Amino acid sequence: MTFCIGTGFACFSSTIRRRLYSLPWFRRSRHAIQTISNGIHIQLRSDGISSTSETSSNMPTQARVVVCGGGIAGISLSYHLAKAGWTDVLLLEQGKLTCGTTWHSVGLVGLNHSVEFIAKCRKMSSNLYESLEEEIGMSTGFLRNGSIAVAQTKDRMTSFHRSAAMLRGKGEDFQILTPSEITSLAPFIKVDDLVGGVYFPRDGRTNISDTAAALAAAAKRKGDFNFLVCTCSVTILEGVEVKKVLTKNNRVTGVETSKGTVNCEYFVNAAGQWGRELGLRSSPSVKVPLHPVEHGYIVTKAIDGISPSMPYIRDYDGRIYIIEWSKGLLSGCFEEKAKPIFMNGIPKPYEFESLPPDWDQFQPSLDSFLLRVPSAATVEVQQLFNGSESFTPDGNFLLGEVPEVGHYFVLAGFNSGGVACGGGVGSILADWIISGKRPNNILPVDIRRFTSCHNNPSFLRDRVQEIVGRHYALNYPGEDYKYGRKQKCSPLYSRQKQAGAVFGEYMGYERPKYYLDRDDFLPINPKGTFGKPAWFDKVKAEYWTCRDSVSLMDMSTFAKFEIKSDGYEATDLLQRLCPNEMDVPVGTLVHTPMLDENGHYQNDCSVARLAENWYFIISPTPQETKAFHWISQHLPEDGSVHLHNVTGQYAGINVIGPNARELLQTLTLDSLSTTDFRPFCCKNMSIGYANDVKTMSITHVGEPGFVLYVPNEFALPLYDSVWRAGQDFGIQKSGYLALRWLRIEKFFGYWGEDFNSSHTPFEIGRETRVKLDKEIDFIGKQALIEQKGKGVESKLTMFLLEDHDLYNDLWPWGGEPIYRDGKFTGMSTSAGYGPTLGKMVVVGWVTNEDEKSGQRGIVTNDYVLKGHYEIDLAGKRFKARGSPYPVKLQLKQPQFG
Repeated sequence: MTFCIGTGFACFSSTIRRRLYSLPWFRRSRHAIQTISNGIHIQLRSDGISSTSETSSNMPTQARVVVCGGGIAGISLSYHLAKAGWTDVLLLEQGKLTCGTTWHSVGLVGLNHSVEFIAKCRKMSSNLYESLEEEIGMSTGFLRNGSIAVAQTKDRMTSFHRSAAMLRGKGEDFQILTPSEITSLAPFIKVDDLVGGVYFPRDGRTNISDTAAALAAAAKRKGDFNFLVCTCSVTILEGVEVKKVLTKNNRVTGVETSKGTVNCEYFVNAAGQWGRELGLRSSPSVKVPLHPVEHGYIVTKAIDGISPSMPYIRDYDGRIYIIEWSKGLLSGCFEEKAKPIFMNGIPKPYEFESLPPDWDQFQPSLDSFLLRVPSAATVEVQQLFNGSESFTPDGNFLLGEVPEVGHYFVLAGFNSGGVACGGGVGSILADWIISGKRPNNILPVDIRRFTSCHNNPSFLRDRVQEIVGRHYALNYPGEDYKYGRKQKCSPLYSRQKQAGAVFGEYMGYERPKYYLDRDDFLPINPKGTFGKPAWFDKVKAEYWTCRDSVSLMDMSTFAKFEIKSDGYEATDLLQRLCPNEMDVPVGTLVHTPMLDENGHYQNDCSVARLAENWYFIISPTPQETKAFHWISQHLPEDGSVHLHNVTGQYAGINVIGPNARELLQTLTLDSLSTTDFRPFCCKNMSIGYANDVKTMSITHVGEPGFVLYVPNEFALPLYDSVWRAGQDFGIQKSGYLALRWLRIEKFFGYWGEDFNSSHTPFEIGRETRVKLDKEIDFIGKQALIEQKGKGVESKLTMFLLEDHDLYNDLWPWGGEPIYRDGKFTGMSTSAGYGPTLGKMVVVGWVTNEDEKSGQRGIVTNDYVLKGHYEIDLAGKRFKARGSPYPVKLQLKQPQFG
């Protein structure tokens, strides 16, 4: 590759601005950005439209909504609020619009994503950018030129086939390509080392400067959609920094800025890489877990034969993408290990800034670029651009009302996907703010999915190094994070490590997946696979220990809350929050959902009544912040009910198996007979030397046994005591993969995996947990009454694969399309091997949709049972038997599988 030394990188590293201003593409961007700041204002006045001045000297003192951040997300949100008729919106930008990270985006708008909600946002963005030009009369620079993803390995092609199966079921437009077919669409790339690829004709790209300018103009013009008579809806002020978000009674009241105070009802943190810092500028402070990293791309000068209409390339194995750029090529990367920056804060000022080029960091990506485009070796390089971008702990963006402060919303952390998602998610958040109703099924992006530990700056610095690369990595099912580990460890961690536990990370916790013996040759981190995993025999042995004798399993990660009151108020609260009967005898354990007004799940929990006015609640691990927030929102204003998050105060020891009761009886003087301690009961007991052990006769997997919620100071001694006493009962240790097989085989759906906040108890087969005859009018009661009368339009179903070769075929892992009588009916959500059944077990959804009208019909148990099913594993369909209720298990180990 040839560099233009005289005008190039030697001086670029010391005078970055001079370099940028010298580039035609950057001059074009600056011109468009200035159009946003200046030209729109002039154009609005020339159209005779009443316009609010954009000078900060005319700072308003009141707005209904204040949006902080003038990137694509903040502009999109402002536009959609205005489009909906909200006429008092103030967008504040500390510098110039798009000057943070938006301005240097390359503008890729790919439509597909493994997370359904994110895919929806991408499609909405694409449609908006395409239609906006006609609406506003300004070009958005959007081009639907398509994209090609290429595969260098068989495993990568398998992952493509898995994704293609999902897209095929949903009717999306794509085409599997051979290497020669790739050449016909992208003749400039090398294909002789490729296995194949996928073409997505509806993917596109946009000129972000033009797109942002058009959205900003449209936001300011929106009123009654008559541009000649409407009033300005959105006031956009540049050069205004938000110093502090003002609150009262944990609710937004206004913002203190560098130009004065503005009172408001709603505040939106769309500050991008400044989002975390801004979150700390309120009382109470708001957790916005994101961290900036270096993110770069290389730009060449013009190359013969390169056209803007050519599809852009994603070479995932090379960790690069390649697009046309001013008749040359631009290649960006998602390197395996990224460089976090600004550990001591983002410097000021920071507008349209870039970072010094790092050729050592970019070298592997440059090698991949030269491999994929051999002709680029003789092309002159225009620049190596290096900018900043913020990433989150799991690679999904942050959306929603925060749990700390009412009417405080976050729209940030887009992980280099702000342009692709910003247009759509701006519309969704605008609807949310206006209606006051949280969208369904946003768990993967809900800011409440994180806990306070995820906002730790050291953790964020380490984790985001990996998040960047995971965008293009070949992520096998069940793969764990490498960085930001050992953040939370239960009191039992040391014993588990000594016993050979292989740990996985979940919500910051280290928890055993399975155990290795000292003489095992299985590597601690075996190579990933889409088929039978290396740990299969280990997990199967742990499964049978749980079924045949007794096993120890750590359940400490479950979220745990206590609700107390002086009188009957705690019971009254739970009676309203829960559709199940909560006024039960002391010592009773109740499984119940908590629902919203539409009857949709907001929490799935087990509640133990410890005293007349004292309840202990166990919720799924990812529900810790979300469930606590939901309950908090409904506490009586008089303070009569006290809610405490005690997750970190108790360890959970699951003693599973037919020998569990007899084993524990050797450690306590309290009777554990089935007469004295029936299933679904809870008692505060002394076991071994441990006091105040909340002993519950459940196991969360349907096997006999007990879960012991133990105060942390007693956890390790009690764990050791149970282990020693268990030697006479065949005790072993088991991990979460065995738990997964146990619960899937019994068709125990899990919150956040098999169902979410778009589902009701009737749809997942939990009618017994709903007491419609309960006198109190619990939240969601009317919606469930109506649904019961009408019937459900989807049903969670258990499937057994009938013609699947466990050892040679690919496995289901969740996310596979399900076909009923040859027609797509839904997606699988989780899967696992069922040793007792001797088959792969899949959990997923069945619907009854009319192909012509798209209308959904009622799904009954009979409808489910009468269907002939197939499940598509990477393009190959396997026959499956569907059942709306658990398939009866055999009593003994089968001699196969």
